[in-house]
Order: sequence, then structure tokens, then C-alpha cells
Amino acid sequence: MAKERDMIDEIIDLQDNFLAVRNPLGNVANQLMGDPDAIPHYNPADYKDKPRMSLPSCLRSTSDGQDVCDRCARVCPVAAITYDGKKVIIEDNCRKCGLCIAACPTEAFIARRQMVRNLYDEIARVASTYDDCYITCTRALGRLPKDNEVLLPCVGVMPSELWFSLLAEHSNISVYLPLGICDRCRTVTGEEYYSEAIAEGEEHSIFSVGLEVDETNMTHEQSRAFKRRQFMSSMAQAGTTLVTAGNPAISGVQAVANRIKAHSNQINTLQRTLEQVTGMKNEELRRRQLTQKRKLVLSTLQSHPKLADRMVWEVPACDASRCTVCGDCVKLCPVRACSLDATGHFSVEPTYCVNCGACVQACPEHALEMKRINSRKMIVPDPAAEQVAKQRAQIQAVKKKSKKMLKTGLSALETFADELSKPE
Repeated sequence: MAKERDMIDEIIDLQDNFLAVRNPLGNVANQLMGDPDAIPHYNPADYKDKPRMSLPSCLRSTSDGQDVCDRCARVCPVAAITYDGKKVIIEDNCRKCGLCIAACPTEAFIARRQMVRNLYDEIARVASTYDDCYITCTRALGRLPKDNEVLLPCVGVMPSELWFSLLAEHSNISVYLPLGICDRCRTVTGEEYYSEAIAEGEEHSIFSVGLEVDETNMTHEQSRAFKRRQFMSSMAQAGTTLVTAGNPAISGVQAVANRIKAHSNQINTLQRTLEQVTGMKNEELRRRQLTQKRKLVLSTLQSHPKLADRMVWEVPACDASRCTVCGDCVKLCPVRACSLDATGHFSVEPTYCVNCGACVQACPEHALEMKRINSRKMIVPDPAAEQVAKQRAQIQAVKKKSKKMLKTGLSALETFADELSKPE
């Protein structure tokens, strides 16, 4: 349902029309008169990075070459990933599509532009600024992206955790892919992977992803809320001047930046809270690792705890009668979620566990199996929110007590007045 317009919206439209009349050609004239070498040109390679490996995070490395995980090799469209013992080799024919980055449960593949936190910040910024945010790939767009278009090497670089977190906050995210574009792409595994990731993200989250197949239908309008923040900032700076030639975008941009920063601060606080609750290290004094994907999911559940009921979580459970306390499971876990205490008791911290199942495969006695847990255990307490709730409860208690005292006082006054009005 469209929001009702008011006088501020009408003034904003007048301002936009005025600026359009003053500069009808936009930046076209400046580009034609400028240095040709300084004009940006579209190059698909500018949006792609060849990933590099972080062996300490790789399951094959921590398992000394055991065949406990091959997700990266299975998702690679050109078989550019091979194994040599515990070493993972990225061949020269790598397409830089980023699918291995999304598929790896322990985030052992690193490419700066395709890392989950960077993608979240970029997409959330666009979705907070414009009416529509379009996510697309280099093959589909084939040109320099506009401000509300997020250009990726492949849409499949976005894992389900990223879709989940974005769709919990934003209803205006769409994928732009012309019909049949994936059929002509050499990244043959991309369509299947991003379809599954989007479906899982939608299933667990609040909103759905839109699909645009016709470029002419794409819109590039800034959102109403963003424009209003711009306008109010210009009013504060210009006094009573309603139409200004200055650039009022600072307020809108700053508001979006503050929102992204607040989300980053929430993640940092969440990690500190986890470390206080579970400890920074496991029983073997190895520091626990919280992946970027898991941070996004936990922060989203912290803000929207009801979404936990839509999710299914499985962690390894141990059959003590079979366990020989060999410790292979603990040595294998790259995020240090598993522990064995001095008595040989196996435990796992579900918030850190990435549900890869490698420890189950590696157990020589088959003492481990993945079992479903209560999804509410994945909600990390928010100290700030709990403090606010506590203060609100105290205020309500004081109000209730004050009302009761006031009622008692009024009743006493009425009784006193009745006594005075009685004849002697």
C-alpha cells in the first residue's frame, strides 16, 4: 500500500524538477568535454577477484588431507579447484565467479570484494537509499552499473545466509537477469546454486526477492525516506529557502552510513557477548572462530528472534558408549566449536558450529551424528536491549505504584470530604 504524500513530498518534487531544468544533460556534457582517458569504461574484470586460500580455515587442511569436504570442487563450473593432500590448488582457468567463496562453510576462500560482510554493507546501503535495489552479474548487465545496481561476477556469490539477513530488513531487493542469460554462461553451476541460496533465504526470512528480466523496466529513484532526510537537512542548512541549488545529500547518505555502522557495531557487540558467555577458547585453549556468515545470521536473529522458529539447526551429538576420546573431531574443527573436557565429555557450541558435518565423517568409531537442536538456542542475548527492557519494566512498576498511591489518596480525600459534609 502506497504511503500518503504530504507537502514535503510536493516540495521535493519541485526541487527535483528545478534541478533537472538547470542541468538537463546531467553529466553527459562534462564527460564529452573531459579527458577521454578519465571517463570510466566498463570492464567485467574490474568486478572479479581470483580467490586465495586460507589453509588454517580449510577442512581438508585441518584433517590432514582427509576427504571430509569437497564443496568448492563440486561447485566450480570449470574444475579449476584440485587437491594435493591437504593442499587446495586454484588453477589458472579459474573464472573468478566466486561460487567457491559462497559454498565454503568455513570461509577458507578469500576475495575482498566478494566477502560476505562487504557484500552485505554494499547491498544494504543501496537498498536503504533507493526504491529498488538490483543485484545482477557482469554478463547480464554488460555496462557500468548505476547507483542502485550491485554488479557481481555471478549472483551465486551470495550465500543463503546473506540473502536471509538482507531479506529480514529489506523488501525492495530484486535480481536482474534476462531470460536465458544463464543458459549461455560458462558458469554452468551458478544458476542452480543461486536459486537454492535465494530459496533458502526466502524460506527463513520475511521478504522475497523480486525478479526483473527486462532492463527497460528497471527504476532508479531514490527512496522517499532518503529524499525526505535530504530535504530536512537542506532546510536546516538553508533556513527558510525551500529550493536550493546546493547538495543536500549529506544527511541522507549519513543516515544510511549510520545504519550500516550500527549493524557493524551490533555484530561486534554480539561477538563480545558470545565470548563472555561461552569463553573465547575451547577446552584445548584454541580460540573459537565466528565466521562472517554466522555473524550475519546471529545478528539478524537477535533483531528478529521469531525468525529462529523458521530455521533448522543441526550440530554433532556424541554417543559416549562409542567414543574413544581420540580427539580427532576437536583437531578437525576449524572454528573450534567442538571440545573434549578432562573427563572425556564431548560438547559443541552451536552458535560457532557451521554445521559442516566434517567431524561426523572423520570420527573413526562413528560416535558422532548430526542432530537437530532447539533453534532458540541460536538467539544471542542483547545486553543493551535487555537493559532497555529492564528500565521500561522499572518505569512501568513505578507508574503502577504511583497510580495505586494516587487512587488511595483520592479515596482518602473523598472520605474526608464526606465526613466534613455530614451535619454535626
